[in-house]
Amino acid sequence: MRYRWPEGYHCAVALTFDVDAESALIFREPERAARSLAANEERRFGVRAGVPRILRLLERYGLHGTFYVPGWTVVHHTAAIRPIRDAGHELAAHGNVHESLDTLSDGEEAQVLEAQLDIWKSYLDLRPTGYRSPSWELNAGTPALLKARGFVYDSSLMGDDIPYHLTTPSGPLVEVPVQWLLDDAPMYRYVYGASNQIADPDRVIRMWAQEFDGMRQENGCFVLTMHPWISGRAGRLLGLERLIQHMRSTPGVWFATVAEIAAWAGEQETRVVDAAKGTTRP
Repeated sequence: MRYRWPEGYHCAVALTFDVDAESALIFREPERAARSLAANEERRFGVRAGVPRILRLLERYGLHGTFYVPGWTVVHHTAAIRPIRDAGHELAAHGNVHESLDTLSDGEEAQVLEAQLDIWKSYLDLRPTGYRSPSWELNAGTPALLKARGFVYDSSLMGDDIPYHLTTPSGPLVEVPVQWLLDDAPMYRYVYGASNQIADPDRVIRMWAQEFDGMRQENGCFVLTMHPWISGRAGRLLGLERLIQHMRSTPGVWFATVAEIAAWAGEQETRVVDAAKGTTRP
């Protein structure tokens, strides 16, 4: 077996949702965000209709997801985020105003981290232990900044398809990897002027199901990334439901939050270190 999962599982599946709302629009196109009601309303669909719809789907199948939420969304759509917390799903950090980290200095990046942690504490009385960088941009110094602030894992990089570890001065940070193939934005997002941009959900679900089948065979970690304003549309969630049914019908699949996957990966690293030292743990 390429990677050892708990209880003899063959692979892990994490259903993750980036609840950006208007934050990315505000960061990338502030002038448009200030004047375009259409662009803002398209993104508000996610917190207004997409999130409740997703929560109902997860409840129907008894699954827990991981929701990555920018600080801006926590502040401006608190009422949409609290039900996620109250339903027992994992909530994790996702920038403040969806800042792309490659545009920030080390000092600015640290300030953004501190600001979002303050927001989580003030509005939800939580301190997230998981992080996903906006736009999956990560600087060389980001893992050290995260580890120093108590984060256990990151889920932004594509260096493997099983969990691995990033070295920091404060110890390893678990990386639970992602990939563009398993992101709904390249598949479903409408971009003005692009041809054939919006994919047929049946084709997308076939691709995702095939990737899942391959990942299970390889004992991989299948991390699906969705956005409520994109995948929260009714027909696309019907497709996601079919995918869930396919994965649930397959033996040996561990449905987990990213925090649970990271905790398992961290435990395996500890056992490796102990073995190297000649010590054992119960």
